[in-house]
Amino acid sequence: MNSRELTDRIKSLAGASTADLVGIAPGDRFSAEELGDLGRSFGPVRSIVVLALHVVDPVQTVRFHSAQMYRNSPVALSFGDAMLRDACWRAGEMLRQAGFQAAIPRNLRYGREDPLHKISYKKAAVLAGLGAFGRSQLLIHPEWGPWVFLRTVVTDAPLPPGAQIAFSPCDDCGRCVAACPSGALSEAGFDRPLCEEAIGHAGPGTKVRRVSPYGQINCEECMRACPVGIAPPRMQAGDGKA
Repeated sequence: MNSRELTDRIKSLAGASTADLVGIAPGDRFSAEELGDLGRSFGPVRSIVVLALHVVDPVQTVRFHSAQMYRNSPVALSFGDAMLRDACWRAGEMLRQAGFQAAIPRNLRYGREDPLHKISYKKAAVLAGLGAFGRSQLLIHPEWGPWVFLRTVVTDAPLPPGAQIAFSPCDDCGRCVAACPSGALSEAGFDRPLCEEAIGHAGPGTKVRRVSPYGQINCEECMRACPVGIAPPRMQAGDGKA
């Protein structure tokens, strides 16, 4: 099987798995520092498979903490994340069956103090031609807007990459800046610590909506303000309680 045939097989996961869209980013656009141990674990990362899920239901956005980690960790997993992980596993199996190595990295936004085995999903998605960076610091898909979950698979397979798209979703819009309740988005740029404080555990002053003892929906105001795409209905606090 040549690289084009393998790429076509992987892209066939779009719509036939839990991924709605699959793209390929070139591995050489990520530096050794960005790849961390990923580049040392099985050799050069030649390609990055980017899998995207279109968020159409608020249930997909609910983030759950395990009972053990709830009090001590801000890391949680949403249904959308879990759905895409299955598609990543399928892509990895295709690559391994073709004789290549594959790994599923975590997103760089989690545990930034430990860069090993983590890359920026958004950068990979832009390079794969799935969208563009918005002023909200989110990936903006031309049709779905910011309502996209992303995951990636890194591999040593030399897959033909996609091309970045000519798409400028923001221009003079500024709606996400005006909608940001924490002031993390401003004309001066993006204050990540301020945003992360607002989307941490539910508590006074945050925009988190608790839907169950261990489930929450983080602040979505910048996403809901974006004129690109259609936002799913809001899930109100307590909708997920038994």
